[in-house]
Amino acid sequence: MFTDYSARWAVIGVCALVAMAWLLALRITVDFGSILPKLQVAGILLFFSGIYVSVGNRASTFSLPSAVVTDYLLSLIQLLAATTVLLPLTYLAATTGFPLMDDRLARLDAIVGFDWDTAAKWVGERPVVDWLFHHAYFSISYQGAAVLLIGSFKLERNGEAIWLFIVSLLITSVIFAFTPAAGKIGHVGTGYLDVLMEIRRGDWSVMTYDKSEGLINFPSFHTTLAIILTYVVRHYRWALVVFAPLNILMIMSIPTVGGHYLVDLFGGAVVAGLSIILVYLLRRPRTNVATREAQPRPPSRLPIKGHEVPVD
Repeated sequence: MFTDYSARWAVIGVCALVAMAWLLALRITVDFGSILPKLQVAGILLFFSGIYVSVGNRASTFSLPSAVVTDYLLSLIQLLAATTVLLPLTYLAATTGFPLMDDRLARLDAIVGFDWDTAAKWVGERPVVDWLFHHAYFSISYQGAAVLLIGSFKLERNGEAIWLFIVSLLITSVIFAFTPAAGKIGHVGTGYLDVLMEIRRGDWSVMTYDKSEGLINFPSFHTTLAIILTYVVRHYRWALVVFAPLNILMIMSIPTVGGHYLVDLFGGAVVAGLSIILVYLLRRPRTNVATREAQPRPPSRLPIKGHEVPVD
């Protein structure tokens, strides 16, 4: 049966083929040695998931925690694979060579009354705010791990989260291909800018994961993830109490820490909304089928005064 989980693997596989074909067309080699640590992590997670499946099958008393842990480990493996496959596509999107959009983005910021330098100075003069912004911005990976753990207790919620990650990053990469920008210099430094300019000059020759950089400025993928991470825990009020304020703080930190224009945030919010709609439409038929199959079937005959009467 072609499940939601296997459908995600199929999409990841297609993206991998596209990335490899594109890299070959540009004669970009892949540093497979830099992928080895990711494969090792995936192998360890797969090994432990197998152990927990075995424990769950042998001891019914451990079936629920076993299912939760197994789902969590398999979700981490799939998210790791998706990240590994989609990262080269963000790099390849920078090879299109469209003009940088910084002037237009800065003008849009001016229209809404936002001045990046003034905002950066204000934050820099307040060490506590600067510290909070910095840690909120770099909380993405911890939040992602926590969201998957929460989702594993329901066993189906992680499907929504991983779909949203894949779809939103694909949409973001397509937009970035036509709207590249250098952005401002925030706490993230200039590493991403060096890589972006290397790609745009045509000097990029090796795809490596050792020092991978997030190249996308517009739309802000951090904003997209902040909205998605909050959205996927919407059914858990206690989780919203934690994730909603943290992600609001993250969004506020994006201009000065991530070096983004304010308009980048609006773009990221639009991508998040579009991704939520697309994933809902994509998963609805499969989710409805799964729900119907999970419902108990009524008995074919009903006993009435000692007689069996056919239902239909």
